[in-house]
Amino acid sequence: MIQVTILAFEQSVASTFTGPLDVFHQAGCIWNRLHGLPEAPLFAVTLVTVDGKPFTTRTGLHVTPHCAMDESGGMDLIVIGSYGEFTPEGSREARVASWLKGHHTEGVSLASICTGAFLLAKTGLLDGKTATTHWAAADRFRTIFPLVDLQPEKILTDEGQLFCSAGLSAGVDLSLYLVEHYCGTDVARKTAKAFVCDASRTSQAPYFTFRYPKDHGDTTIRKIQGHLEQHCTKPLRSPEIAHRFGMSLRNFERRFKTATGTTPLKYQQRLRVELVRHLLETTDMSFDEVSWKSGYADSGYLRKLFVRETGLLPVEYRQKFRCTR
Repeated sequence: MIQVTILAFEQSVASTFTGPLDVFHQAGCIWNRLHGLPEAPLFAVTLVTVDGKPFTTRTGLHVTPHCAMDESGGMDLIVIGSYGEFTPEGSREARVASWLKGHHTEGVSLASICTGAFLLAKTGLLDGKTATTHWAAADRFRTIFPLVDLQPEKILTDEGQLFCSAGLSAGVDLSLYLVEHYCGTDVARKTAKAFVCDASRTSQAPYFTFRYPKDHGDTTIRKIQGHLEQHCTKPLRSPEIAHRFGMSLRNFERRFKTATGTTPLKYQQRLRVELVRHLLETTDMSFDEVSWKSGYADSGYLRKLFVRETGLLPVEYRQKFRCTR
């Protein structure tokens, strides 16, 4: 059988390790059981922690691992669950990274789920390679690991023996992908059906929300951000904004990009896309009405912008996220 070790951490989100544990443990079993066939387990799964001691998840679930990570052996695959507050120079982070890298040099594949990507990147093995993580952690990940080609819009990435998944439930997507990798399409398809999972997701872009960085220390730019948020549906007139807040146009545009990482125009576009998302989720407005309400007279232009930002057509987005009453 294929030997899988899942590395879990205290104060983590339980589903990032219990989801993969269930998928690997039940591959070859649950479908057969549901159809009256003999179970044929394909993976031997071990749950480990750094020290082997019982721990508590973020939701208060008490978990007892099988053993400490240093006591596990004979592995084919190590799955890294979500990680709490990552400290780039932390001693535990260095210890885990060294352990992961040592096993990888012996041929063990490594897979990270959600913020577990920080620990995988800490090994240096992802330098120059693609990776993904939870969309909300993307900016911090890029700051700490600039040599990694982070692609947060992706649900999963595959760099041979290095795999990453996006946030939380995407760990199940990655686990099913790895079941297919090791056992073939038929087993993965049957396992996905038994778990009632959509194994075809490829992007987490539809789940992104625009995060407004305001901890940059530029008080004036923070005020301008507030102004843009309050008036996002109105035409952007940068010269007027610069004058209103007492700076030249060139200085305004330079300081804004330094503080937020983007231009005023793109910032406004993303604010408007967030408004469009909200209207599609909560109203029955036609897309032309939504377009007008969000400041665009040209609904065709907005449709292209929306697809670029979310990866979905407006009608597809509404079908997926429409709030029921």
